[in-house]
Amino acid sequence: MASARAVAMFYLVVFVTFSFFPNHIWASKSRAAIEKDAVMEHCKFNIKKGVHWPFEPSHACCQVVMRSVNLLAICNAFTAADLTQIHLPRWAAITRSCGNALHEGDNCAGYIVHF
Repeated sequence: MASARAVAMFYLVVFVTFSFFPNHIWASKSRAAIEKDAVMEHCKFNIKKGVHWPFEPSHACCQVVMRSVNLLAICNAFTAADLTQIHLPRWAAITRSCGNALHEGDNCAGYIVHF
């Protein structure tokens, strides 16, 4: 009887643990978050606030943009901290310049894309 109670208590603890902790604690990063991190790393000198125009996107930056399946998901993955560092109109221009453009009218983290 004691072992049945111990097993039941174990399953109860496991159930409670997984029920009350947010899913993001247990889940790995989403594809969009991984691609967003790649954008922040490889495009940082092109999309950083204060960079002077005109600019030519780096090859590494364009590779990230061209590999990206869902640019709007990357936009949604930008954090508040990211948004203090980057210039969204430049990000939209980079996507166009690299050949995998956000579409006119897309809402990218609050910026409505227009060219």
